[in-house]
Amino acid sequence: MWLLAMGSAGWANAAALPPNWQVVPTDPGAVENGLPSVLRSPQLAREGKRLAQVQMVVDLPYAQVLPVVQATLKPLGTVAGEDNRNLMARIGQGWGDVLLARRPELTRDYLRRYALPELQQYVSDGALLESEIPGRMARLERQFRFEGHGESMPDLQQPFSYWDGRITQRHGAMGRSTSTLNVRVTQLDAVMGQPATAVTVWRSDDWPNPGGGVVGQLRALADANIFSTGPQARLQRSSVPEQAFNPIYEALSALPGARMRIGTGASEWIAAAQPQVTIAEPQRKLPDADAATLDAKAVLRIERVASLKTYDADGMQVLADGSVLLIQRYPFTLMHWRPDDGATPRTLWTSPQPHANRWLLAADARGQVAHLLVDGQVMRYDTVARSLSTHPLAFDQKGVLGDSYVRYFHDGNGVPLAYLRDYVDKRDTFKLWAPVQAASTDGARWEYAQQFAAPRQHVMRGDFPGNAQSKPVQWDGPMANPWVEDVFGLTELDGGTGRVLRVLPLPRRFGSADPFDDIGMAQWTPEPFGSVKGRWVAVGFVLMDGERRNPGMHVVDVDSGKVRYSLTLPGRDSLKVAAGSPDGRLLALGTTAGDVAAVLWNLDSGRSLSLRADDAHCDELNQLQWSLDGQRLWGRCVNALVQWELPANWQSRRE
Repeated sequence: MWLLAMGSAGWANAAALPPNWQVVPTDPGAVENGLPSVLRSPQLAREGKRLAQVQMVVDLPYAQVLPVVQATLKPLGTVAGEDNRNLMARIGQGWGDVLLARRPELTRDYLRRYALPELQQYVSDGALLESEIPGRMARLERQFRFEGHGESMPDLQQPFSYWDGRITQRHGAMGRSTSTLNVRVTQLDAVMGQPATAVTVWRSDDWPNPGGGVVGQLRALADANIFSTGPQARLQRSSVPEQAFNPIYEALSALPGARMRIGTGASEWIAAAQPQVTIAEPQRKLPDADAATLDAKAVLRIERVASLKTYDADGMQVLADGSVLLIQRYPFTLMHWRPDDGATPRTLWTSPQPHANRWLLAADARGQVAHLLVDGQVMRYDTVARSLSTHPLAFDQKGVLGDSYVRYFHDGNGVPLAYLRDYVDKRDTFKLWAPVQAASTDGARWEYAQQFAAPRQHVMRGDFPGNAQSKPVQWDGPMANPWVEDVFGLTELDGGTGRVLRVLPLPRRFGSADPFDDIGMAQWTPEPFGSVKGRWVAVGFVLMDGERRNPGMHVVDVDSGKVRYSLTLPGRDSLKVAAGSPDGRLLALGTTAGDVAAVLWNLDSGRSLSLRADDAHCDELNQLQWSLDGQRLWGRCVNALVQWELPANWQSRRE
C-alpha cells in the first residue's frame, strides 16, 4: 500500500508545475490491459503525453540534494541505494553532450589533436584542399558526440558522484505484479560550470497479461497467422507516478537557491544550435508563366501493340546527317534509321547475348563517328563509310573487364572511358581508365590503362552512406581535366594524378531545407553533365517543400564557381532527362508528368520555352538530344522518336 501513502490530496500543496506540464489519470489502455489497481496512480505528463521519466535539475551541491531526496523516499518503502563515483569521461552520453555544448573548447581541442592530422594527410595525398579544412573541422565539430571520446579528453579525468536508489514492491495476492521506483541523483558541477545536481525519476511496472494465458494463445492459433508469436505473457510500462514525483519536486523546489528546472532528458539542457551563416538556399528559377508553347512532331512511330511490335528503342544517338542510331535492349541490337528508311530501322548488329547489363552509346563532336561499348568490346560506326568495326577491350589490370561495378562514360568526343569506385590500401578511390591508343583495324584490341586512382572518394566516408559515390561529369567536348560531383560539390581532378585541383561548393541538392547542412547528392535526376563552350556544369537536385518534390538542375559557372541558375520543374516527382545545346547557350529539362514534356531555358536571358509532345503521342519521354546543327531538339519516347523544330531565336548558334 506504499503507493497510497502520498495521496492526490497532497498535490494541492506542491510547487506549481511549469506551463504545459500536468498530472493526468492512468492511461485507460493500461487499465484495459489488466494493470493492477494499486498501480493506477496519476502520472506526470507534458502537453498531455505521459512521460517515461523526468529529470529535475537544481543549482545546489550534490551533498545538499542527496539527503533531501533520500528523506522524501523513506515514506514510500524500503530503499536500496548505492553511492558511486566515476570519472567525468564516463558520465554518459546525455550529460556528456550537455557538457560539450557548454564547453565547445573541449571538442575543438580533441579535433585538433585527433582529426586535424588526418585532414592534413588528405591534403598531402591530394584528396582535399587546404581551404576545405576549416569547413570540414566545423562539420566534425557540429556532428561530434560525447560517447567514445571522453576518455581521450584530459579535462574530463576528474571524478563526479552519483547515487542510484530503488524501491521494489510486489502486488496482488500471489505477488505476480511488480513495480520498481528508480531514482538517480547525479552531480553536475563540471557539466554546468557551477554547483548543480540532477534527479531522475521513473517507475517500471510489470504485470501478467490477462490475454496472454492459455485462452489467449488458443485464440492466436485460431487466427492462423503463421507470423504471429501470440500475445505476450507479461506487460511492462515506464511512468512517472504522482506519488513519487510530488514529494521530491516539492522538497527540492523549497530549498533556497534551487532554481528548479524539469525536462524529459539531458538533451533539453543543450541550447538550440544557431544556423550556419554559410548555408544559402537555392534561388529557384521556374518556367515563365507566360512562356510560349512549342509542339513536337513524331518522326518515327514505335508500335506498342504486342502483335504488331517489331522493335524497341532504348537508346538514341543523333548523327550529323540527320540519321539516328538506336539501341534495343532485348535482344540487344544496334540499329540505324534514316528518314528515307520508312518505319523500320536497319539492323547493324545483334549481340549473341540476349541482353546487356551496361552499355554506352556516344558520338564524336562532329556526329560522324559513334562508339558502342557493350559485352567487353567497342564497336566503331563510321557514318560516312557506313562501316562497323569491332574491338575487344583489354585492361592493364586483371579483373577489371568482368567487374560488375565498373561503369562507363565518354571523353567528350565519344571515346569510352571506364571508372570504378574501389577500395585500395585501406582507402576508397575513384579509378579512371582511358584507351592507350584507339585501334583502327577491325578486330584489333583497344588497350586501356589506368589513368589515376583519385583518393578524393575517401573523404566522403561516413557522409550520406549509400549516396556518397562520386559521379563523373559528362562533358560535350574534350576537357583537360575530369570533373566529378560528390557530396561536397563539384571537384576538378588533375587528369594525370587524380589530385584535387578545385572544389566548387553547391547549394542544397536533396531534401528539405536545413539551416545547418547543405551537402548530399540528389536521386531521380540525370547524371551531371557540362558544356565546354558554355563553361558550365549542370547538377541535378530534388528539393522538398513539405511532401512536394521540386526537381531541377543547378547550372554552375566553372570559371567563377557561382550558380547561374537553379532551374526547377515544380511539383514533378523526378527529372528524367536533360540536354545542353551545342553552343552551351540553351538547356532543356524534361519529365513525363503534366502537359509540358520539357522546358527549354535560354541561359543568357533566363527566359523559357515550353515543349509539348501531346500531338506526337509521346508516352514517357526518356531521352533528349540536340541535332548537330542546333535547329532541332530530339526526344526519345517509349513509343516514338519526336522532334521540336525550334524557332530561330531558340536555336543553337553554329560556329
